Amino acid sequence: MSDGSTGRAREGTAAPAESVRPLELFFDLVFVFTITQIAGLLAAHPDLLGLARSALLLALIWWMYGGYAWLTNALDLERTGPRLLLLLGTAGFFVMSMAVPRAAEPGPWGLVFGAAYLVVVLVHTFGFLGTSGHVGITRIGPINVVSALVVLAAGAVPAHERAWVWAVAVAIEWMTPFHSGVGGFSVGVGHFVERHGLAVIIVLGESVAEVGAAATHEDRLTAVLVGALLALAASAAMWWLYFDREEEDSLALLERVPAQRRPRVAVLSFGYAYLFVVFGIAVSAVGMQEAIDAFTEPLHGLPAAMLPLGTALYLGGLAYFHWTLAGRWPVPRLAAAVVVLAAGVPALRWSGGCAGLAVTAALLVGLILWERTHQSQQA
Repeated sequence: MSDGSTGRAREGTAAPAESVRPLELFFDLVFVFTITQIAGLLAAHPDLLGLARSALLLALIWWMYGGYAWLTNALDLERTGPRLLLLLGTAGFFVMSMAVPRAAEPGPWGLVFGAAYLVVVLVHTFGFLGTSGHVGITRIGPINVVSALVVLAAGAVPAHERAWVWAVAVAIEWMTPFHSGVGGFSVGVGHFVERHGLAVIIVLGESVAEVGAAATHEDRLTAVLVGALLALAASAAMWWLYFDREEEDSLALLERVPAQRRPRVAVLSFGYAYLFVVFGIAVSAVGMQEAIDAFTEPLHGLPAAMLPLGTALYLGGLAYFHWTLAGRWPVPRLAAAVVVLAAGVPALRWSGGCAGLAVTAALLVGLILWERTHQSQQA
């Protein structure tokens, strides 16, 4: 395929990577710490404001995670210079992660988050110089820097107004593909699909670890064992829904997209759609913890909606992801997203965490069985 050539391009420009390198996995593990911190922020503030702040922070961070996936797609990580550059960006992500829990509070952490974000953006912009994406970064890079300066400025405003400034930065970034385009970048399909798939499985794995750690603090044996196993079943079903066929199909579908259209399709699928997928995992993990904490007691307020909402976001994100690549909506997944909200919230409000976890796991497993039956009938 046109963007999967081996070796290095002429004139010192690295060709798009074909597979994920170990240093990228190291970067991803640091990035996942950021997702854990965002989930922790939501768990500490389980209300609409906490949900909004978590969503804005993830939108900012996921935009740059995606940017680094595009960057490492073009970098030659066999050389010392690109390796050190990626490690510098990794350090920026690590500092951002540490700042996330207190970024919205009074004090210096808002500025720390903004300064680290600016470093991440500058490293990303500088890293593209000399690669196959140097033409595209001349358009995208300055906009990212402006957005990063807005994030830095947010740290200087009163804490109760900070989310509004973050929203401006999010709007600047996420509208960029529509008014500036994504031409000038190349997509190494195999590397791109594998890199984002690994991000999903690492985030899922970390969410299971967080739920398990929270469950061990419970004194009630039934809540610990049954609740954790139901949460594991739901997480395993989420894994199955993507990795059974969706990842493999996305590779074939993205390869079929003409090279000139491929960057735009990649932004929509692995950028916009994946934002809902990753946020859904984070929200559902917090919802699982809330359900285990109130295993036999009804939940109220946003905690009663957290698990169904996260699951619905995940299913909706997968449906949107499929549409961007295949051009058709997977109706059963959209219907399942609606059903899990309609059934999961009442179960949590009226019966408690056990019922909510059981309903969620059962609906996800039922969706898997329906899809596999439907696929076997079509074969």
